Amino acid sequence: MDIVGDLSGIRTSQLRQLEELAEIKTERTELVNLELAEGLARLSEAWNREIAVFIQRSGSVVGVAVGRHASVTLPKLKNRSSRQIRCIHTHPNGSPRLSSVDFSALETLELEVMAALGVRQGRITGIEVGFLTEAGMESTLLRAEELAVFDLRNIRQLSSFDRQKAPNSEQERAFLLGLENDAELGQELLSELAELSRSAGVEVVGQALQPKRYGSSQSYIGSGKVEEVSQILQNTKANLLICDDELTPGQVRSLEAKTGIKVLDRTTLILDIFAQRAHSREGKLQVELAQLQHILPHLTGQDRGLSRLGGGVGTRGPGETKLETDKRRIRQRIALLLQELAEVKQDREVRRQQRLKSGLPLVALVGYTNAGKTTFLQTAMVQAGLSENAPEGENKLFATLDPIVRKIPLREGGAILLSDTVGFIQKLPHQLLKAFLATLEEVQQADVLVQILDASHPRALQQAETVRQVLEELESADKPMITVLNKVDKVVSRAELNRLAGELPHPIALSLKRKDSLIPVWRAVHGALV
Repeated sequence: MDIVGDLSGIRTSQLRQLEELAEIKTERTELVNLELAEGLARLSEAWNREIAVFIQRSGSVVGVAVGRHASVTLPKLKNRSSRQIRCIHTHPNGSPRLSSVDFSALETLELEVMAALGVRQGRITGIEVGFLTEAGMESTLLRAEELAVFDLRNIRQLSSFDRQKAPNSEQERAFLLGLENDAELGQELLSELAELSRSAGVEVVGQALQPKRYGSSQSYIGSGKVEEVSQILQNTKANLLICDDELTPGQVRSLEAKTGIKVLDRTTLILDIFAQRAHSREGKLQVELAQLQHILPHLTGQDRGLSRLGGGVGTRGPGETKLETDKRRIRQRIALLLQELAEVKQDREVRRQQRLKSGLPLVALVGYTNAGKTTFLQTAMVQAGLSENAPEGENKLFATLDPIVRKIPLREGGAILLSDTVGFIQKLPHQLLKAFLATLEEVQQADVLVQILDASHPRALQQAETVRQVLEELESADKPMITVLNKVDKVVSRAELNRLAGELPHPIALSLKRKDSLIPVWRAVHGALV
């Protein structure tokens, strides 16, 4: 039987002892065979590490792990489910009490039982047995001498309910986590992360913010905060932890090991939304490219030690590890995607040259995501009598990914090409901006930019600054710009609106929801073009 986990420094003879212990069978009514439990205690003391065994109902050990059990993947068993498997693990610190991570793993893995054996000087100090009932998670504490007479059937009667009937059992429930020294900014970023999560179809059940100065390069947040969050995750029944920054592979692994649930960072979440919203061939190619480029550096970990040293002749082919094979295939796919995107770019360049021949100026809509850019395009088309092909705006972040270009006639004479683009956002990862550069080329080629700003947003000026920063990265910040102060029907006071107008270039206040006339905008656009 394979033993997984942290085996560094353990002699082969000691591992053989653990393998021999794993051959011991437990009776159906026993929590764990006493000889097996006492052997685990001795080895746990000698190694000063947790040791976990997974026992199925027949009494056979089906998995063994050294280190944190929360990071162990259960073996696939024919005609067996995790509800028929119990985890018995040691606590070499002497405490038999189940931790928040233990309870989280119990629920996440849907085990029959999670039990902790306290170990001190190679002896069992006590046992806590956790299990799931209709009322939630419960546990019972046993003295060491009670282990031999404990009847597992008593717990099975309490926990024998149909977990499949639990409401929303497939719904992802996320807890949000952020690092920010400015508490006001931190709460704003977490609110934005919550909107991103809901846009991805995730239910948000809570959030926590820690000052950045207390963060950790190993686990993103400090060890004390990890324990606090683990307890909250258990109480809220969250099965997903989303962090408001881009995490290193090591931070993801550390948080997953310590909390026992899946961990995502901001970049992965945004990429998931992009994958849902991209419809054109180009958009889908860009999303896949960004996802693969983000995944590649995260492919490290369990089989890292199995990778062959060096490289070159003799290290390729069937002898590769699965990790190396996965990386090679991803790099090959990235190369293919780049080639396909280059072909798409050529096709788009042909269409752009055709537009240039038409002599029509290009006006690009820019702005923070969900500010109302698509609604502006829809309103422009309706007021121009082109409502049949008008796009529908959605109250979602990143509702538009694929660029939309429409010809709009102007009352002042002539016409323009109006382009709707992907929305900007704070902490937009650089690789996402790079991946969607082709889409944002409409911004780079534009003659005039029309910034749509949600004037009712409490951090409207900060959002405008984010747009300016992204435009600088696109080398487009010096283009003529008109600012549409949208949603003025929601602005609290005229003084606040005047304050915004005084800070932004060529402001025009209106409400797209009220279908206000866009004539003042077109006059300003015409003036910028002449």
